[in-house]
Amino acid sequence: MRLAYLATVAAGLLVTPVLHAQDWKGLGRLAGKVSDEGGAPLEGVSVKLELVERGSTTVATNKKGQWAVLGVAAGTWNIDFSREGYVTKAISVILPGEAVRLPPIAVTLERATPVGPSAELALAAATADAAYKAGRWAEARAEYEKVLAQKPDLAALVEQQIGFTYIQEKSFVEAMKHLRRAVAADPTNHEVRAIAAQAALEGGMFEDAKELLATLDESVIDSPDLFFNMGVSYLNAGDVAAAIDYLGKALRVDASYVDAYYRRALAYLGQGKNPEARADFEKVIALQAEGPMAEMSRKALDQIPKPPKP
Repeated sequence: MRLAYLATVAAGLLVTPVLHAQDWKGLGRLAGKVSDEGGAPLEGVSVKLELVERGSTTVATNKKGQWAVLGVAAGTWNIDFSREGYVTKAISVILPGEAVRLPPIAVTLERATPVGPSAELALAAATADAAYKAGRWAEARAEYEKVLAQKPDLAALVEQQIGFTYIQEKSFVEAMKHLRRAVAADPTNHEVRAIAAQAALEGGMFEDAKELLATLDESVIDSPDLFFNMGVSYLNAGDVAAAIDYLGKALRVDASYVDAYYRRALAYLGQGKNPEARADFEKVIALQAEGPMAEMSRKALDQIPKPPKP
């Protein structure tokens, strides 16, 4: 329903005769101001004015939220106010005569309520997450694809999740396809970049891993698990030096990471670096006196020659 702005008309004022179609021009004037709900002026609001069956024109509000149209004919004007992010408002204004000056038309626009996800999208997302948690990888992928089809702007997250399902199935080539897309969609997500590099290592794609690691900002990674997993992947790939490096990075993030000490001790032992291996095995026992790793560390220490006494 359109709101009507009524103007006082002088007695005896004649009704404006009907003009030719599209002829909205005359000697009158319409002006006003558009504000938000807090009273702040809104710039860039599209103001469309239409004189029924005679034509229309469109202007925009300035920095002060003001607009004006000069040279308009008398009659009933339908005016629409629209701007992205706000609810469009439609009003009607009667300009009874071209000599009549109406007061500025004050309009307030309300912010539009964000449109939530469709029921179909919400269901697909919920089903995908449930399938992922249950280990139904193919089903999770199918539902994630539905989400991606409806919301391509979520590619960084959805491609990541699809890549993770392939990692769970040890399908590293397929995982890399989707993880690369996730990295491309959000180059700042260095955790995903690190996981992609790990997947590349596990899949024997060493050049891909090197490329991803070359652009990895390690300073933003606060999870020792990522570095630990990289170290283990390098150990499995036979690159002991790189493994020691990444296990050390895990320990720099978390100095109490027992598994990292144990793995690094084994790596040092394989390189014949007995003092370093001994130090890490002793650290394992100090942090975790009981359990399989502590037991294996004690056995290893019994076999490692002790350093000569000074």
